[in-house]
Parts: sequence; structure tokens; C-alpha cells
Amino acid sequence: MYIEKINLTNFRNYTKQEINLNKNINILYGNNAQGKTNILEAIYLSGIGKSYRTNKDKELIKENEEFTNIEINFQKKDRNGKIFINISDKKNILVNDIKIKKMSDILGNINIVLFNPDDINIFKEGPSRRRKLLDIMISQLRPAYLYNLNMYLKVLEQRNNYLKQIKYENKTEEMLEIWEIKLAEYAEIINLYRKEFVEKIKEKITKNHEKITKNKEKIKIEYISDFTNKEEFLNKLKNHRKIDIIKGFSGIRHT
Repeated sequence: MYIEKINLTNFRNYTKQEINLNKNINILYGNNAQGKTNILEAIYLSGIGKSYRTNKDKELIKENEEFTNIEINFQKKDRNGKIFINISDKKNILVNDIKIKKMSDILGNINIVLFNPDDINIFKEGPSRRRKLLDIMISQLRPAYLYNLNMYLKVLEQRNNYLKQIKYENKTEEMLEIWEIKLAEYAEIINLYRKEFVEKIKEKITKNHEKITKNKEKIKIEYISDFTNKEEFLNKLKNHRKIDIIKGFSGIRHT
């Protein structure tokens, strides 16, 4: 796969810009603050559906303008494709001229691997940063993973809401089991996806690192999780109910 052409309208510092690329290596160079990073951001946006630099879509619109358009044409072995994103009062995304119904539909069309200086914090900061990286990479390859992750988070939110109802409205505690069973099911699926992904990249990472270091160093990558199986996770949730009710949120989480 490679990106053929990028068209930007009112995106960041660009009023109108067309960029043609080739299937080999493309290098963007120029003075500071000219918009090199903005081009990378547009590509990332077209692959993931959101920016890696901001959570506010309106920040992508050029100052004093009311909308921005990003269009990317790409080629794969079996087909050509196009991603079109319009951001104004809301964000609309079209894949091959068909408006997508959910964000996960954009994944897998343009696969993105982004590395920037801030990524060194993946190793320095807590595990949430590393989990987020895993989530982005797996979602591009396996869109069903994103669906299960979103469902897990949705059920977790529902359980948290009901914990507050128990605390403040004296609702029955037994109803929690409905959400706990679903949480355990989605947690097991997420865990399997993550372990499978890490196992697949482990061999490649090991070989590349040995090549770079000329076999002078060894690298080890492993997915470590408190999750063991669905039944044990479900028991943890049940055993933690009293504390969760007092706090008003779930203390046992998989993500």
C-alpha cells in the first residue's frame, strides 16, 4: 500500500495544498513552522480518524475559516481507495465516497506507524500509554478489536453509573451481575487480541534489534496483565463490589 496524493483545504496553516507522493521513500523537509508535521497529521487523521496532536477537531481548521477538508488517495495491491474528511460543525468521513457510520470503519484502509520524540514517554510513563499504543496498532489490523474495546468501556460506564445509583438511590446490588458478566467477556476478548499481537511482533522485533546492535544486545517484549481468565476476573469484580459501591466507580479494570 502507498499514498498517491494528498489534498488539503483550510487544514492548519494550509489554505490549499496538493501533494503527490511515490511508492518509494518520501522525505518532507523545510524550515521550521512551514507545515511538515501538519502533513503527517493529515495522513494520521485519515488512517485513524482522529489527530494525535489534539482532541479538538476544530483546532485543525485554518484560522478564520469555517471548515477543513482532507482527501487522501491511496493504492493497494487489489484496489485504489480514497479517504475524505470534512470538519466543520461536525466531522464527516467518507471511504470511497461512502459515508461511514462508525469510526472503526476507517481503520485498515491506510495503516499508520507513527514515531515522534514524545514516544520515548511510552517507556517512561505508566502502562496506560503503552496500552493506548497497543490499541491503535491492533485496531488498524483487526477492526473487530476496536468494537470489543469500545463495548468494554461502554459496559464499564454502565456499571459505574449503577454503582452510583446503589450508593445514592439504594438500588439492589444483585443487578450488578449483568454488567459484570459482560465486562468479563469483553475483557477476555481484549486480552486474547493483545497477547496474539505481541506474540506476532515479538519475533520481528527481536531480529531487528539483533541486527541493529550486531547481536551485542538482547531485547525482550512481553504482554503482562493481571487478567488470567474470565472466571477469575468475574470473581474479582464480585469481591470488590462493596468497595466499588462506596467509591462510586469500578476499581477492578482490565484496560
